[in-house]
Amino acid sequence: MRKVLYSAAVVGGGGGGSHSPASPSFLVHNKDNVNAQLYRAQNLLALWDFEVYKGRIGRTHVILHKTDDLSVLKIMPTSCRSRYFDDGRLYMSRRIRKRLGKYERVPGLMETLTYDTKRIGKREAWASFGRDTRRFLNAVNQYRKRRGWRRLHYLWVVEVQSGTGYPHVHIFFPNLRWLAPLSIINGNWREGRANVESPKKIKVNCAAYISKYLRKMRGWSDLHLALLWIGKCRMYSFSRGFSAKIEKRESEWQRWQIIEAKNLEELEFNLMKGGFVIDITKSNLASQVGLN
Repeated sequence: MRKVLYSAAVVGGGGGGSHSPASPSFLVHNKDNVNAQLYRAQNLLALWDFEVYKGRIGRTHVILHKTDDLSVLKIMPTSCRSRYFDDGRLYMSRRIRKRLGKYERVPGLMETLTYDTKRIGKREAWASFGRDTRRFLNAVNQYRKRRGWRRLHYLWVVEVQSGTGYPHVHIFFPNLRWLAPLSIINGNWREGRANVESPKKIKVNCAAYISKYLRKMRGWSDLHLALLWIGKCRMYSFSRGFSAKIEKRESEWQRWQIIEAKNLEELEFNLMKGGFVIDITKSNLASQVGLN
């Protein structure tokens, strides 16, 4: 009998007097608040997982030994190769300069791909910008191929768009004066969820151009780095055949062990206590010794 009376009260608008049900909570009717809270919770979880991962990288060190004297060691932090640390991004910018080779100082065109914030969420944009960029470039290349034009060489890099926090993709096309009609460019930025700026003629050092955006990552928040990490996204990419091969030099150091240590001084003390000598001279070993 109680069930019948309650249902009647709901349908009839509470005409049963003092026993009318309470008003529905905002969790049912205010979907915007629910989505906002869910988005914040997802971001907090992503940030938490990323901070744990970043902390582990910061505590991990690679122990190298000298090839001609196994008693001499050098300790290299893995952060020197990680894009989530300043030293790692500096290493990346130097590596890019080497990979550019003959394209290091050439003019060209620049394309900037900007997401429409009204058509896609920030988290979705960060998860898909790499695929979207590849799809866009493949479509433009197909258009050019059908007309007998040469295949594009390019180098793209992502940054955080000021004000929105969305990914902002800059593409550099070296030695190029004409990309495609604007209708083709805009039409191939899929699903109409982005605004594509007109190509701009730029005359800069190509390596300096790309390095500028990598080093601007000092201004990125850990949340945006976390979104990169969760989506396994790349910060930059070369087209096939664009970059030059990097010759690996013979190194006097070889990897011995990978150790996670909270206290670097304690690690050095224990190694020296074991009869080893720690080499503290600075050198660019990151480009010679694989740390992956």
